[in-house]
Amino acid sequence: MVETGRLINRRYLLQRLIKHGQCCAIYQGVDQVLQRPVAVKVVPADYLSAYHTAVRATAQFSHPNIIDLYDLIVEPDTLYVIQEYVEGDDFTALLQTQLHPYQVADIGVQICQALLYAGSGARQLCHGDLTPTAILRDRRGLVRVNNFALPSDLNYFQAWSVVGAAGNAFLDNELPWGQQSAGRREDDARAVGLLLYQLLAGRTPGVAFVEPPPDGRLRFTRNVPVELCEVVARAVIRQHPQHINTVETLYAELKPLAAWLEPTPAPTPLVISGLPIAEASPRQFTPLGTGKLVTALPMRDIPQSPAAVAMGTSPLGGEQGQRGMLDAFAPTQVALDGSAKLVTVRPLLYPETDVQTSEPTRHVSFPLLLLLGLVIFGLFFAIGYFAATTFFHP
Repeated sequence: MVETGRLINRRYLLQRLIKHGQCCAIYQGVDQVLQRPVAVKVVPADYLSAYHTAVRATAQFSHPNIIDLYDLIVEPDTLYVIQEYVEGDDFTALLQTQLHPYQVADIGVQICQALLYAGSGARQLCHGDLTPTAILRDRRGLVRVNNFALPSDLNYFQAWSVVGAAGNAFLDNELPWGQQSAGRREDDARAVGLLLYQLLAGRTPGVAFVEPPPDGRLRFTRNVPVELCEVVARAVIRQHPQHINTVETLYAELKPLAAWLEPTPAPTPLVISGLPIAEASPRQFTPLGTGKLVTALPMRDIPQSPAAVAMGTSPLGGEQGQRGMLDAFAPTQVALDGSAKLVTVRPLLYPETDVQTSEPTRHVSFPLLLLLGLVIFGLFFAIGYFAATTFFHP
């Protein structure tokens, strides 16, 4: 173990020990040249060759779901791997958080995106060691994957091999770490399934890790949709008749499922005269030509599971269930008249208010009328006097 406060290569200052993993110690440090935080892996002599090979294979990786590699410092008996420092939650913290099923599905989608990037193009690399220690989630909710092409944690995968793997922890054991093959691709897909299962499994609050079930049976919490349980089980259990054996297939299953599970944001209330519409008038109204009571709020779509739509087993319970759900959401429909135009809102919200259609009667004051009469009289008197004196003077 290296002491904190040590300066590596006259540039990287070790500040604190984050954790001591299976193969190396990980420190938080600071790059004194670029003035940015870094994570420093201190690799002992026994693992120099494996880490050096993995670093060379991933040196050009650039993906938002993969932790960046900054530098490599080689000393006679120690290797220092300088990486991006990610401020966020490790897998233990995620286990201790009440995650919505959408969040778990989205974590799976993001892990798959990192694996698909590593396995595509000229990279052609499998992960091989996708354990909880390889997963972080930053403060923005972005999942970051680490430890590509490193030796697998044999104890972890052997312990979980009782779940749908018939005691066979790995496929294609003889290949070098990270090298891609059909077996390695299947191992990566199954490893993602195992991570998602641990986030969905019933467990005691505050646990740091989930133990593999001794009887090999998967047990999910009650609030997990059956579609998500099915996808995870198909990834984990190799004997499943619809076993998911590639990351591409797992991603294709999780992506639409995450979109379906994503919570709908609360709509912004319509404000009339400074009051929300619900407070302005709780009355219902009848749109022209329909005779059905609805309110003046926008219609909301009723989501269905992509898997349920494909298999004809909608979670809404078929046509009858859909009708019941639609009835439940009936207050969110738009009032329409026969010409598909929005019914005027104000008269419907305030039906007791009479609309004035005629001009109000105007009243002329009496003094003003008397003054007008006197002015007219004086005018005529002056005209008469002028005419008499001009034409009839002797």
